[in-house]
Amino acid sequence: MRRPEPIVPNVFNHRGEPTMRRTAIRCLTTVSVTWLLAIACSTALGQGARQEAQVRDLIAQTYDRPDRKVETAPIAVDGDHALADWIQGEKGGRALLRRTQGQWQIVACGGDGFKDVRTLKDAGIPAATAKRLIARLNEAERSLNPERVKRFGLFGTADDPRLKDHHSPSGH
Repeated sequence: MRRPEPIVPNVFNHRGEPTMRRTAIRCLTTVSVTWLLAIACSTALGQGARQEAQVRDLIAQTYDRPDRKVETAPIAVDGDHALADWIQGEKGGRALLRRTQGQWQIVACGGDGFKDVRTLKDAGIPAATAKRLIARLNEAERSLNPERVKRFGLFGTADDPRLKDHHSPSGH
């Protein structure tokens, strides 16, 4: 009985080694690995976007008012912890969040103090996670207008517009 012809024919080099088959296998392996990496990256990006949307939705559900919606961006997520910048009317700040049993919870709102590793460690966030969160938030804020970034740091300071408007019904 005759052996079937290979799909990729054997073409031998000067040493008698098959080259086309080896090249085809290498190409197929490279394509397969690239495809798997692309799927893994898109899944990770999809999860990050989903987590950011969950954080944004929680802040909106908690603090939105009919006349004052909260704008939440950027958001830095690392595992079960997140830092989110927000603006509502003239006010601005940062929210520290933690995910417990798949649900995001707002731990606290603050200002520039949330960009200090010690502050985040005091809130129970591991130092390495705190450093990554701060680095990611700093990176995301680089593309924003500096005046907008300045507003994120005002929460709870003497310059906080909330302290000047004692009769504001807003809960944020």
